[in-house]
Amino acid sequence: MLVINARRLFVALLVIFSTALPKSGVALGGIPLNTIYLLIALSFPFLLIKAMLGTGKLARQDRYSVYIWFLLPFWMLFFTVTMLNGIDSIGLYFGYVMALVVVPIFFYVWSKRLSADSVNHLLVCLKNCIRFAVAFGIFLFLLKIATGQYFSIPALTTTFGAETTLEARMNDRGGLYKLFSTYNNGNIYAVCMIMLMPVYTVIEKNRVWVLALMLSIMLTLSRTAWALLLIYCVFEYLVFNKAISVKKLIVICFALCLVVPGIIGLLGVMGQDVTFLFDSNLGGRAAYLEYFFEAGLISHTPLYWSYEIPYVSIAEFVGLIGLIPFLMFFANIVIARSLFDVSRPISRGACIGCIMYWVATFSDAALILVPTFIVFSLLVMLSFSE
Repeated sequence: MLVINARRLFVALLVIFSTALPKSGVALGGIPLNTIYLLIALSFPFLLIKAMLGTGKLARQDRYSVYIWFLLPFWMLFFTVTMLNGIDSIGLYFGYVMALVVVPIFFYVWSKRLSADSVNHLLVCLKNCIRFAVAFGIFLFLLKIATGQYFSIPALTTTFGAETTLEARMNDRGGLYKLFSTYNNGNIYAVCMIMLMPVYTVIEKNRVWVLALMLSIMLTLSRTAWALLLIYCVFEYLVFNKAISVKKLIVICFALCLVVPGIIGLLGVMGQDVTFLFDSNLGGRAAYLEYFFEAGLISHTPLYWSYEIPYVSIAEFVGLIGLIPFLMFFANIVIARSLFDVSRPISRGACIGCIMYWVATFSDAALILVPTFIVFSLLVMLSFSE
């Protein structure tokens, strides 16, 4: 007789639709209703009620609770300013509220219901989902080169009803298209995978898959991705890892001897040279930095857009006063106290992943685009899991 464990199934579904099939769902009136958001919205009330009734777990103060309290000033400021100024884009406002408010609270409440066994099950699911994303991404990349076409399953690997084609989602690099897997955009894929990489290197015992993940990030053909990958290697092997051996240094040098020529070769295929890596225009982002420098202490601009650099969005639509409270989203890096603790590898890896996203916020953070902040909030939860 087949017995389905509802709790384990819920864990699997959340991980699958946040990391393996994040763009599944439908678009209504131009607004994407992704499966992961629907799953969170439908389950959140039940989780909240159970947590409130469950032996006082929700009221119990721990490090994760302190982190949530640190986010409260930003939430209050965001709602107050945006309500006073008005909202010019309901879809974007919905994206901000889901990403910056609902999702962090959801993962906090969910953590109160997660046992150690459930966390282990989550990590197994996460490993398999990352493997799928990497394999599917490399398959699509090679398929596009070989046939000039993409393969997609509407409502599963792409959002059904979305008007923009896969080719038009800022994936074209001079005729060579970025690797984007089921994320439909190379930059979103790269940012999410680099966030997950520190945890993945802990739970993935097969180093071939780790190398495949790094290769897939390189094939996103994104300067941001290449920079983040390099920064991650510096963090992991030279800053946070005190045990630097001759063997590791040899491996790093060997990797650089492969990566550097590989990037130069990719630049040639794209019809670019090394100057492409040092674009003073920041890929077009420098043009809207003026919004940041012209922002006042309190914003009087209705919310109508979301920029790649979130600090520009916060400055324009909330005001400069919102920058410090926004940085509290990264307070778990300090509060979890595991960044240098090798005895807590999952928590440590999750904190490094959060640092990688913080670095990404200075270039291309995809703040409200699914599943970026969902992956970040998952890592926040894991940073408090050990």
